[in-house]
Amino acid sequence: MATYNVRAIHTAKIKELTFGRKTFPSALLKQPIQKEMFLTYTGLAEDEQTPEHHGGTEKALCLYPHDHYPFWDGWMEIHDGAALFGENITTEGIHERNTHIGDRFEFGEAVIEVTEPRQPCFKIAARYNKPELIVRMRESGFTGFYFRVLKEGYIKPGDKLILLERDPAGVTVQDVNELLFSSAPTVEHYNSVLEAEALSKTLIPKLIQKRNQL
Repeated sequence: MATYNVRAIHTAKIKELTFGRKTFPSALLKQPIQKEMFLTYTGLAEDEQTPEHHGGTEKALCLYPHDHYPFWDGWMEIHDGAALFGENITTEGIHERNTHIGDRFEFGEAVIEVTEPRQPCFKIAARYNKPELIVRMRESGFTGFYFRVLKEGYIKPGDKLILLERDPAGVTVQDVNELLFSSAPTVEHYNSVLEAEALSKTLIPKLIQKRNQL
């Protein structure tokens, strides 16, 4: 069974942040934890999330692959140990193209399930003063993704992601990215992605609505 290294687990409290001319509340500036922490159905016990884009049961935990860090290095400032895009877990070996919606993992005492890609927002672009960052994330597909928590439990630095089950629908996170960012999606593309029953409950109705408008 596949096992993936978790380089760091990150948390932060919501603060009023200012980058350039933009000021907004965010928990984007996450730092690695050094102790055991409880993972609840809505996220890490000492983490906060602004609700307009993150959090809730369908986006309880955010992953970003360290595999993508070299893609961004040199184009933007990277600090060792910090979460590049405010992710909760920075990982090795697991990414959008080899992971399916509905794949389930053991993480410490917890069990988590992939729900949807992370959709980049203006706060990340503002942090790095890179207005084109959102487009670059979409075009590369290097977005990261979210999990829901199926079983709560304690996690700690050094815990790995252990694959328990691959989702039978076989819809990768990248398949969903390609649909979300397509300039000309088809009904067939929507239907193939919607075969993943584990998709985020907040995303499914949006996809159905857009499909029905075609």
